[in-house]
Amino acid sequence: MSALHSVLSAVRQFLLDPRAFFEDRGTASTLPLAALVVVGLAIALAVGVTILGGILAGTVDGTVMVDNPDRPPQGICDAFDNDSPATEGCEEPAEIERDAGSLVREAANGFLGTVVVAPFLLWLAGGVTVYLGGLLAGGDTSLSGSFSVAGWAAVPEFGRLVAGIAILQFALADVTITNLETAPEAVRTAIAPVEPYIALATVLTAAWQLYILSAGLSIEADIDRPRAAAIMGVPLALFVLSTLL
Repeated sequence: MSALHSVLSAVRQFLLDPRAFFEDRGTASTLPLAALVVVGLAIALAVGVTILGGILAGTVDGTVMVDNPDRPPQGICDAFDNDSPATEGCEEPAEIERDAGSLVREAANGFLGTVVVAPFLLWLAGGVTVYLGGLLAGGDTSLSGSFSVAGWAAVPEFGRLVAGIAILQFALADVTITNLETAPEAVRTAIAPVEPYIALATVLTAAWQLYILSAGLSIEADIDRPRAAAIMGVPLALFVLSTLL
C-alpha cells in the first residue's frame, strides 16, 4: 500500500509541481522512467492510428474495383506461353472487388511505422535542445539529465492524442462516403469545423510541455525558471507553428 501511495504521490507532484519533482529526484535519475514514457507514447500512437483507421473506415460505404494481386501484370501474360510458370494466375480476373472501408483501414495502418518512430526522433531532438539550451544559459547540463527532461515532456502528448481522437470521432460520426475518390475532400470538409479545437489542443499541449521543460531545465542547468522558459519557449513555439501552418 505504501508503494502505491509513493507512486501516486510522485505522479501528483509531477503534474502539479514538476520543478519539485525534478528537484527531489534529480533529472538524470529519472531517465529510465522518462524512456518508458516515450515508449508508451509510441505504443499509444500506434493504437491511436489503428482507432482512427477504424473511424475513417466506418465512414466509407460500398466497394471498389482494384488490381488483382494474385494475377501477374498483363505484359507478363502476353510475353509467355500459357504453360509457362511465369503465367500462372493469368487466368484470374485483372481486377477484383474490395470493401472500400477495408482499403481505408489498410492505408491508415501503413502509417504505423512512421508514428512509432516519430516519438523517438522527437525525443532525440528535444534532448539535444535541452542540452544545448542549458549550455547556452551557462549551466552544467548532462546528456542523461537533458534526455530525461525531454522524455517527460512526452506526457502531455497522451492528452492530445485522446482529445484528437475524440474530436475526429465527433466530426465524422454522421459522415457517409460512397465514392472513394472523393473521400479525402469529404473528410477535409467534415473536419474543417473542428480544426480550431484541434489547434487549441495543440497549443495547450505545448503550454504543458513548456511547463515541464522549463521546470526540468531550471534544475538541470541550475538557472531560474523564467530564463529556462524563455530558452525552451522559442524552439517549442517554432515547432508548434510548423505543425499548425
